[in-house]
Amino acid sequence: MPISRFATANEIVAIPDLQTENCGILDISFVYMLYRSVVELHGTEAEPFLTTVITANGKALDLSRATWDQERYWIPSFRLQEEGLRVDSRVFAPLGHRGFVWTTELSSESDRPIQVEAGWKGYWRDTYHVVSLTKPMRGERSGAISSWHGGVPFVEFTGAAPLFAVAFCPSEPMRLSLSSEGDPGRVVSRSGENRVIGQEGQGVRYGLSLPFTLAPGETRTLTLYVGLGLEETSAVTTAVDLSRHGCDSLFASLADWLDAHKLTAGDSELDRILNLNSFYNYYFSQGVTLDTETLVLVTSRSSQYYTGGAYWDRDAMLWSLPAVLLIDPGQARKMLEYAFTTQLSNVGVHSRFIDGVVLKPGFELDELCSPIRALSMYVRATRDISILFDRRIQAGVNRIRQLLTSKKHPSVALFETMLLSSDEPAKYPYVTYDNVLAWRALQDLAWMYELIHDLDRSDENKELARQVQKAVMQHCVVRGPFGPMFAWAVDLRGNHQLYDDPSGSLQLLSWLEFCPPDLPAYTNTVRWVHSPENPYSFHDAPFSAPGDEQKDHPFVLSVANDLLAGRTDHAIDFLRRAGLDDGIACETVDQITGRAASGRAFAAGAGYLAFALSTALGAKVLGPEPEPTERLYEPPPPEIRESMESTTL
Repeated sequence: MPISRFATANEIVAIPDLQTENCGILDISFVYMLYRSVVELHGTEAEPFLTTVITANGKALDLSRATWDQERYWIPSFRLQEEGLRVDSRVFAPLGHRGFVWTTELSSESDRPIQVEAGWKGYWRDTYHVVSLTKPMRGERSGAISSWHGGVPFVEFTGAAPLFAVAFCPSEPMRLSLSSEGDPGRVVSRSGENRVIGQEGQGVRYGLSLPFTLAPGETRTLTLYVGLGLEETSAVTTAVDLSRHGCDSLFASLADWLDAHKLTAGDSELDRILNLNSFYNYYFSQGVTLDTETLVLVTSRSSQYYTGGAYWDRDAMLWSLPAVLLIDPGQARKMLEYAFTTQLSNVGVHSRFIDGVVLKPGFELDELCSPIRALSMYVRATRDISILFDRRIQAGVNRIRQLLTSKKHPSVALFETMLLSSDEPAKYPYVTYDNVLAWRALQDLAWMYELIHDLDRSDENKELARQVQKAVMQHCVVRGPFGPMFAWAVDLRGNHQLYDDPSGSLQLLSWLEFCPPDLPAYTNTVRWVHSPENPYSFHDAPFSAPGDEQKDHPFVLSVANDLLAGRTDHAIDFLRRAGLDDGIACETVDQITGRAASGRAFAAGAGYLAFALSTALGAKVLGPEPEPTERLYEPPPPEIRESMESTTL
């Protein structure tokens, strides 16, 4: 299917929406700890935040005719041949830098000289604060040409003091212009001139252009280095520093990293789905804050996802981290450390800001259990027992275990929850999937305590896990239309609910190793989930995948659940045909077209899809189990230690 937008990012700056129609970057974003949010700088559909401008013999090239590609599954690039001119252009965000690069190669294919004018222009109209909701930020936008580096224009956002700025450093001197809707008749074109000012609702425009002549067969390359900073000086010097590194060196470093961290399915289309979603998850579900240079985790760094800019235990630990574990185990450890420190004080609460403060209150049992499950997956995959000796991790495990105990029924080994995985209130408090996840967490704890020779705690968790499994089989298996099946939830007073939620599906019971895949109660449950008996099954739709009562569309999470539950052929066929969100996982798709219906830019969901697809295709994420140790401390494996010492994410 044709792609209408691309996205790319590094650990600091994100480009959520690069439009193919006009070759324009609609917006850029970064995470800002002071505001506990993602901050987005927007242009408009008609005038993007940044776009290229090219004329040949006085005629503007029609950028909508460009042919697009995504190099190495992450670097947007386009080619255009028009008016005897061939244009090859790419946008990329180099690792370890507060900015991005836009480079354009112009080659003459004419037998006559071509008068070319090429460069970039942009429009910064709106600034948004993104944490679930997207709200405008009040402040002054201004622009000028740096007095430090006379050929570098910048734009800056100021409240009581400067807060952030963006600078544009061209690879060679260009004609420069800045103007504001607040004073439309005035244009700044040289260093030393007073700034142009744009108050709220008044956009700032900026342009860089270079006229030159291309002889027949001649090629010329222009590059724009875009730097972010907390004010003028840091943004300008960042852009200049990018230029000193050089486009070729920056690109080679990023290309090498992408090549070393790609996944392979042996099928070009599945490789594309795997890697696009894997890299999107890696860069859009985590980031380093611009103002404190701190790693944070979010469901998405884009406002296009309706809970963007906020932290969920489940999204980070069960959906995003396993995919990161596939390609960068050392980074997965950093994610765990963040969850068990910054986010620990309110673990299990519905959602939080990036500094751990409560955003949306309400207890969710699956959120509480998610960090333990993620910790176990990490140790199994890496054999890195050293993390279990980290006192911060131990304190986190103790807190989660205490909270879990507080949610247990007085006489039955089941745990209650206030909210479901969908974040809606539970009709009945004892939800089967959530209790199976709690059982899995207890089993994982027993195993991890055994690794560090804390046998008393190992036995304690093992015994409680046994009781939970017995209680689930006794109280949560009910009569269904196809025979005995797992209820969605019970109240322990004789009432139960038949339902399933893609965010925490009963289909996962076998994958979590709670029961064998041929257990009648389980097979009947899976059959019910995909049958007309389930009013949200979409069983006969062209794009068939179960949904829920909140969204009237098939869920992409359900496709990932199918992959983990063994319904691989159906799920892969779905993915080959579906457009999703221009190839990236979204919350739901239209059941007829397979295109995104809700929840675009679902970064954590992209991770879950990449992990599930890779697992279904035979990836060995969970390696051989490490052996218990007699030592008081076990150092990290060399590859983990190297990643922990990395200067990137």
